[in-house]
Amino acid sequence: MAAYLINIAQHRLRHLKQEIRFKLNAWTISALILGLILFLPMAEVLWHLTSPAENWEHLRDTVLGRYLKGSVILVLGTAVLSVLLGVSTAWLVACCEFPGRKIFEWALILPLAIPTYIAAYAYFDLLDQLTPVLIWVRLNISPEAMTLLSDTMVYPVTIVVLAAVLYPYVYLVARAAFARQSSQCIEAARTLGHGPQSTFWRVALPLARPAIVGGVALVIMETLNDYGAVEHFNVPTFTTGIFRTWLSMGDLQGALRLAACLMALILFLLVLEKWLRFGARFHKSSQADRPFQRYTLGQAKAGLAILCCLLPLVIGFVLPLSRLAYWASFNAGKVLDASFLKLTLNSIGVATAAGLATVVLALFLAYTARYFGSRTVGATNRLAILGYAVPGAVIAMGILLIAGQVTRTTGWVLTGSLAVLVLAYVIRFLAVAWQPIDSGMERNCAQLNNAARSLGANAARSLFQINVPLLRNALVAAGLFVFVDTMKELPLTLILRPFDFETLSTRTFDLAKQAQIPESSVPALCIILVSLLPVIWLNRQMRTPEK
Repeated sequence: MAAYLINIAQHRLRHLKQEIRFKLNAWTISALILGLILFLPMAEVLWHLTSPAENWEHLRDTVLGRYLKGSVILVLGTAVLSVLLGVSTAWLVACCEFPGRKIFEWALILPLAIPTYIAAYAYFDLLDQLTPVLIWVRLNISPEAMTLLSDTMVYPVTIVVLAAVLYPYVYLVARAAFARQSSQCIEAARTLGHGPQSTFWRVALPLARPAIVGGVALVIMETLNDYGAVEHFNVPTFTTGIFRTWLSMGDLQGALRLAACLMALILFLLVLEKWLRFGARFHKSSQADRPFQRYTLGQAKAGLAILCCLLPLVIGFVLPLSRLAYWASFNAGKVLDASFLKLTLNSIGVATAAGLATVVLALFLAYTARYFGSRTVGATNRLAILGYAVPGAVIAMGILLIAGQVTRTTGWVLTGSLAVLVLAYVIRFLAVAWQPIDSGMERNCAQLNNAARSLGANAARSLFQINVPLLRNALVAAGLFVFVDTMKELPLTLILRPFDFETLSTRTFDLAKQAQIPESSVPALCIILVSLLPVIWLNRQMRTPEK
């Protein structure tokens, strides 16, 4: 009996040693180190939440409340309006039949190609149109009421502009959820006498809730990251506060404390989002279950459906694009010169480098975690992809802190280099590439990797001969998405760009900052045109084939 127990113990020990050798190797150690390095700038900023700051008491007593209030109002307003626009239009195009439905199905995602700050510049005179209202309030009520109304109006205007270009995040996921819902559930609701409205509230919306919450989370992160739009409309938020405290007041420690507060708020929102979703999927994904038959709308309801779909499309895409194109037709000659070609090449070059580097790192991290089954690497991957939930200004400050420490320790000057800028883009947009690659690997490559390993193929051979060919579309999509996000990124580029290095986004911001809105339309249009192709491709990937 004792010999039997000893043999079992020895067998288990050998198995444990083999598992340790399999999971602890150059691949997993490298992935672990890379994941921690990519998370380091965010950890550096979060560390300053408790670090001393000389002027923090003054900031806390004077402006912290305004920044928190402004950020919360924008987040709540933009999220609610995005849900109203995104869910309503998604239900109409996915579940109802009316004239123009097929056109609206792909056209409603077009506002996603317009960055928030460019949309704000397109509506730069919107507040000026409300001046007669302010004059009437001053004459008929009081100057104090006029001042209060003037300070308040910036919030709904900014919320409308932000939601008009961010609602497609909700629309895309809600449309996919509605289109894939079980026909059995919908037909059961019909059998019980529920019409379209009752079916939507009692069946379709609860089933799509986890997907909608995920889309709302993306809207919230983009709202908190925005700098150009809120700075243009003079809305006090954490992002504008970080720039003002750091650049205008010269208080780096105070700006770091504000950035740490913002990151703590974002982590709270991420936990809340996970709690709301419960990590569950509330709709069936079986291909054998056909989508339900669309509701055919009558003439009056079809007209309302067309109006409902047309309104966000016009506000979020048609009007901004037409105004920018109109201004560009008169100002192209003033802007299009040799320097414009240089900044265009700068934008394309740095975006291409960021896209390639991000895809390579995302592929390596996702593959290592899945092939070797390492939970530790999986955990560090989750830390590394947090950059997409963190505003670009926060990541930039963390990188500057680390670069300063490296300079003091080794004498190497890292700041003001293109390598640091590309690294910042990688940290910021790693999740954009990691998500589709990891999902494709789970769906297409898991069993083949196990089979290849059982046949004696090593990790490198499995990666290049199995995973890369199968993930070709996912890799291309990931690279395109990172490329577009890099082209549009503003606060991170403003802080980390090398001296005398401009991109299309920084030129657009600089011209708008100098009150040259019409002139800024030319680089703004270039950004939009570059963004349209991947946005349309994303729509085609997510469309459900007609039944």
